[in-house]
Amino acid sequence: MTDNYQLPLNEIYLGDCIKLLKKLPDESVDLVVSSPPYNLGKEYEAKQALEIYLQEQTVILRECSRVLKSTGSLFWQIGAFSNKGMLIPLDIRFFPILESCELIPKNRIVWARQHGLHARKKFSCRHETLLWFTKSDNYIFNLDGIRVPQKYQNKKHYRGNRKGELSCNPNGKNPGDIWLFRNVKHNHEEQTIHPCQFPEDMIARIILSTTNKNDIVLDPYMGSGTVAVVAQDYERYFIGAELEPKYHQVALRRLSKEPDQNECFPNLKTLRDYVEETGETIEKFRFDMQVAKKASERSKAKIYSEEYHLQEMEDRLLYEEAAFAANLRGEEPPIDRKPNGNGKKTPIRKQDKVEQIQLNLWD
Repeated sequence: MTDNYQLPLNEIYLGDCIKLLKKLPDESVDLVVSSPPYNLGKEYEAKQALEIYLQEQTVILRECSRVLKSTGSLFWQIGAFSNKGMLIPLDIRFFPILESCELIPKNRIVWARQHGLHARKKFSCRHETLLWFTKSDNYIFNLDGIRVPQKYQNKKHYRGNRKGELSCNPNGKNPGDIWLFRNVKHNHEEQTIHPCQFPEDMIARIILSTTNKNDIVLDPYMGSGTVAVVAQDYERYFIGAELEPKYHQVALRRLSKEPDQNECFPNLKTLRDYVEETGETIEKFRFDMQVAKKASERSKAKIYSEEYHLQEMEDRLLYEEAAFAANLRGEEPPIDRKPNGNGKKTPIRKQDKVEQIQLNLWD
């Protein structure tokens, strides 16, 4: 163990993460959270043989386990390896690697989304996974900091000693292991020039649940700096590394929360935060991914909660499965309430309302 002042706190090392990890002492960080390159041949990563890739990841994960405190957690967010029509979910290959690092599995979290990689000869990919492992059974987990609304918030006991009292925790429930934070793509205020970045809210859930204030969060693949930004926002220290200079610069700009010499911000969120804090007019500035003539104010933006997106996905899956069942039986299919993708819902027929009630009863 070492004192915090001896660590490179609140710094993002520009270079290979293994060089940074080798410099960190044993049991010096409270949380490791990252998304390594998926080896899918995207423009920001090199295509390698799967086994070589996994060997390299094993070296990194052993170092991450070494620097993790006994009360610490590791979250490794991964997708799938695709090659010539073959698709291998990487969590299957990473699970034994993490166990070989003497880490203990706690959850396999499914990060679902309505949109993803399209396919013609297999089912389209609509999820990625986060593997949560701990260093020991004596780990930090702060459920109260991440509760979500109960499904039946006002449901009460109808008999017994607790008759009339709420039958659920009024502060909310455990969010569960299926997450639907919106992917950071076009029209997302957090979008930067990085092609693949974490949603800040998802990282906030991880940090708030598995660390306390002034704890240390490590991201060996920092990318555009989301883990650092969220750690800073919630009074945690961060340590990280990023190999690509252009993404390293984006991360530093997000952390500074100031415009650059061209009055430009790394994303719309940082710009909106700045004008709300300073009172400056938004028209004075730009952001890297800006397409419109001027940036829009946050008050005019449609920003929805994770619960909203979960409900939207549930509604869509119910519709798709009901339409499939109707087609099998030669019945009239249900009405698609958003046929044009414009958010304007088609009025529900009385028959559809009855069918929806029946679906709810079956659940």
